[in-house]
Amino acid sequence: MPHIHAAFDRPPYIPVLSQELDQMVESIVLLLSIIAVGLASYSMFMPPKRAITSLRTFVVRTQLDETVARVRAQLLHILYELGKENYQFRLRFKGQYLRDAFFVEDYGIYENAILKMIPLSRMPESDHRRSVNSDTHSLASTESGPGILPAIKNALVEEVSVFIRRENFIFNFRSLLYIHFMAIWFCALSVDWYASIWVAVLFIGGSLYCPTFTRQSGYIGQHYLYRNHFCIIFGLYSLACVGAALYLCAAAWIRVMDHGCKDYVFEGDCSSQLVFTGIFHGIHSLCLLASCVLCWALFHNMKLEYGDIVEKYLVQSRDIEEVMKSARQGRMKEKRMAAFELATMAASGDDNKFRIVAEGGLEMLIRLALSKDESTQEHSVEAIAELLTVPAIQDNFIEIGGVRSLTALLHSPSARVVYQCATAISYIVSDAEENRSSIVADHGLEDLAHAAKMPNSVCQRLVAGIFLELAFTPEIRNQMASLNTPARALTDLCASPDQECQRLALQTLELLAIESPETICAQDELLKQLLKIPELTYDTRTFILVAKILLYYAEDQQKTCEDLLDQPNCKSTLTKFARTKDPILQKVVVKVIYCMLQIRELRYRAEHVKMDELLRYVRENASDRETWDMADQSLQFLACEPDGLQHLPPLSTLEKIDRMESVTRGSLSSCVSLQSGLADSIVDLKKGLE
Repeated sequence: MPHIHAAFDRPPYIPVLSQELDQMVESIVLLLSIIAVGLASYSMFMPPKRAITSLRTFVVRTQLDETVARVRAQLLHILYELGKENYQFRLRFKGQYLRDAFFVEDYGIYENAILKMIPLSRMPESDHRRSVNSDTHSLASTESGPGILPAIKNALVEEVSVFIRRENFIFNFRSLLYIHFMAIWFCALSVDWYASIWVAVLFIGGSLYCPTFTRQSGYIGQHYLYRNHFCIIFGLYSLACVGAALYLCAAAWIRVMDHGCKDYVFEGDCSSQLVFTGIFHGIHSLCLLASCVLCWALFHNMKLEYGDIVEKYLVQSRDIEEVMKSARQGRMKEKRMAAFELATMAASGDDNKFRIVAEGGLEMLIRLALSKDESTQEHSVEAIAELLTVPAIQDNFIEIGGVRSLTALLHSPSARVVYQCATAISYIVSDAEENRSSIVADHGLEDLAHAAKMPNSVCQRLVAGIFLELAFTPEIRNQMASLNTPARALTDLCASPDQECQRLALQTLELLAIESPETICAQDELLKQLLKIPELTYDTRTFILVAKILLYYAEDQQKTCEDLLDQPNCKSTLTKFARTKDPILQKVVVKVIYCMLQIRELRYRAEHVKMDELLRYVRENASDRETWDMADQSLQFLACEPDGLQHLPPLSTLEKIDRMESVTRGSLSSCVSLQSGLADSIVDLKKGLE
């Protein structure tokens, strides 16, 4: 067929322009093809990416007085939007698992804290592929599988439906506001044109202060802070507007009916404007009533916050019988979950504690605590620690031999397991004195000494408190004083950076020194640690504890007193004690120096390091008269000749002073008088320290 060409006239520049456009199109197509080939090559040689959910970080806003269950509820809402609502997890902060029934403040969680979501079980693949925008009814009917419990899932769906209704309420409320905006202009066309004033106020107030809410993002803006005030004020104001609109509508129709509109002539009181006014106010009153109802419905809906429904189901656990069945017959994963649920149930109330014990939970938890799985051990010991807060359960636990398992778990490599064991033991030793003997049985002191080596300062503080509670019992204190292991463990605890741990360890060492000074003075590292503590703190109570133990080193025997004087920081420590202006510390300083002066060899060395200057400082800055007398008499004793002192046998301080009085009586009467006065001061000091 012949080609038909349509002939038409065109300007001479069109062919040139079409050629340039063709070249430009060809260049663009070539560039796009190059980019496509490059992207295909990049995707071919690059490794596949991981699932984005494994690297995702969620931001949750909470208050200190809210429970951990509410934080988990907010995370469940986020996971629901991602289609992962079956994801089963537990929160961990600084290596410690968080229990749902406890508050955020109980774990020291403050602003910008980072919590880790630890998975407890894996979900089936079908749950991973589920669409995010799935229907809520189909979601509620699906099985939860190994994920969250059905009750928790149903509560989550119920909360989501409430938030969906809230979102719809706000959308419909704003739509009605636009109807009120149109009503402003219709009011101007009616007989009652002044009604547009209060309608305009209604529209402006609703548009400016209506809260904005989306299910994914929550409230947006600052107006949500006054959402309850807005709903109350707008609801009452719109209700008043409904009354005004109904009044104007009735007034307009009464005038029309009184006129009668004979022959349908729209004039006078039957004018078209008056009829329009009656129809408009009647329709507008319905819109105002709808706005009022929506506002009050929104007020009731906004009372619910994230987690209000889900929280109580998270704290409420399954039936104890089902949990115990899973713990007995389940696999490792089911046992781990059962231990976790038992810990959660035990933390929620005393009633649950007694129910667990009645179902044989103590024996089951002891078996789970000896499991090879570290998480199962931690959850089990955590549950045991919660149960042992009740003294009646402690007796039952001791009868079945549970203490032996706890002390054995103190050798666990997991710091969290050791911490929970120490917590459980601390409950036993602090509540009943008769139960303390069960702790030290079967090498319990050695097990506690091993736990004292843990680098966790909180765990060390618990162990130091346990040692102190045990030392209050005379029989156990005698046993501790006869062994070297407790004293060595307490020496390690004195090196802890935690001041409370140091104070507890020093108090225990003081009690052991009263029972057996030789055991304490035999600890070479303890003397170095005692002299190092004042360099790290300025606490007067700690200084007094250190000074009391140093006094045993000075009084015990010549070797320990010589070791004390040989320490390079001995004088600096005593100087720091003297400068506290505390009368007890100043008297201890004078007493320690006086013990050094009693031995001839140490006396010359004390004079060499200028201990007399320290005595003069105490005398010049004495806190009371007795301290001044002791320092002055020690300086006078230092000025006397040390005759007869080197021949004295290893006696106590008071016996040496009595022996000196018999040797130097007559020729050194002044020295005798000051020695007797010093001896009286020392006796008073001993009585005060004891």
